[in-house]
Amino acid sequence: MTGFIPPWLGDFTNLQTLALNNNQLTGTIPAQLGTLSNTLTTLNLSQNGLTDTVPLWLGDFTKLQMLSLNNNPLTGTIPAQLGTLSNTLTTLNLGQNSLTGMIPSWLGEFTKLQMLSLNSNQLTGTIPAQLGTLSNTLTTLNLGQNSLTGTIPSWLGEFTNLQTLSLNNNQLTGNIPRQLYDLSNLRTLNLAGNTLTDCVPYNLRGPLTSDLFCPRPSRPSSGGNGGGGGGGGSTQRPTCTNGTVVANPSANATLVADCVQLLTIKPTLEGRISASMRLNWTEDSNMNTWEGVTIDGAPQRVVRLELNSSGKTLAGSIPSTLSRLTGLQTLNLANNEFSGRIPVGLRALASLQVLDFSNNRLSGSMPTDLGSIATLQTLHLANNSLTGSIPTTLGDLSALRSLSLAGNRLSGCIPNALTRVAQNDLSDIELSFCDPVTPTPTPTVTPTPLAQDLFLPLVRK
Repeated sequence: MTGFIPPWLGDFTNLQTLALNNNQLTGTIPAQLGTLSNTLTTLNLSQNGLTDTVPLWLGDFTKLQMLSLNNNPLTGTIPAQLGTLSNTLTTLNLGQNSLTGMIPSWLGEFTKLQMLSLNSNQLTGTIPAQLGTLSNTLTTLNLGQNSLTGTIPSWLGEFTNLQTLSLNNNQLTGNIPRQLYDLSNLRTLNLAGNTLTDCVPYNLRGPLTSDLFCPRPSRPSSGGNGGGGGGGGSTQRPTCTNGTVVANPSANATLVADCVQLLTIKPTLEGRISASMRLNWTEDSNMNTWEGVTIDGAPQRVVRLELNSSGKTLAGSIPSTLSRLTGLQTLNLANNEFSGRIPVGLRALASLQVLDFSNNRLSGSMPTDLGSIATLQTLHLANNSLTGSIPTTLGDLSALRSLSLAGNRLSGCIPNALTRVAQNDLSDIELSFCDPVTPTPTPTVTPTPLAQDLFLPLVRK
């Protein structure tokens, strides 16, 4: 379904469930829906192309139990008016938008909340301690892919019903609280893409799925297979200083840093795939043998990461910490099953010439800072589920020679500056140009009706 959400839906005064998810709807959420405030229990508008902010009048929906607005390019902060839903709401999903600000402390008053998902936004600050009051009800907490700081709260170890905890791809530091390993119902623990000082013990594999397991021990520990806390191998992060993975590590500090970064994000890239599909990156093999990795330069750096044709289909997400591989010239992750958003911060890749994320399952909007990569020559994001408008900042990429954006769910208009890109698929995007394309006047020729007719096809309908 395409087009706008019909305002006349507000006339359905007995409506209890409104689910328009997984469409290609655009525009804003019409204020006329506010007349459903006394009856609606479920509102699901997720996975569309809806714009503007989260409506303040949603706070008047006195019976609302489920609110899902995820996978839209909504902006602004999480409105305080939603705090009035604290006695009824069981599911709040605002993930994969472009929301800013901090996580509201008043969310701790939602005494019936079972699922809280705010992932893949641009939220900042720490995880508020007030969320600790949700310890008896919450089963899913997803705050991944934001810009959260501070440490992982130890009080999360009191969430006895928690099954999924995702805090990956933030700026969290410190240790992983050992209390988390005592949560008997926990099945998924995603913490990669932070700056944590340890990892999840390898011996917890099995009932627990994580993107930050420690590497498998290369030899059995002298203590055997003990059942205590951590006997399954070291909980220290990889160091890449054993002389095998990086030759002469003391003289190749930059390559050692790249090695640590790749091993850290490896589980995030892989996702939940079979062991046979995992990348061959380990500290026991030289980086020159790693799949998709090319090393060059002086000092040596990882200059190309090409996981598009390795014969393995990766199913994770794209971590924001890829931006720490500042020597990259080519980043090609096409033809996989990556999901989530395109991370903000790739502008730090100041030498990047090729960026190809095409043919995946990426969602959300295109980060505007992609237009800050001055060296970029190829940008391919086609055939995903991207929404929102095409950033006007892409018109600032003076070196761009190839652009592919078709096969998404984009809205708005096409910036006129992109027409100068030599190879593009703009004709396959069902959007008009932002400004009418006007012919350049020629002083010696007066425009004729024929000339006007020739100009009309340039205006996309």
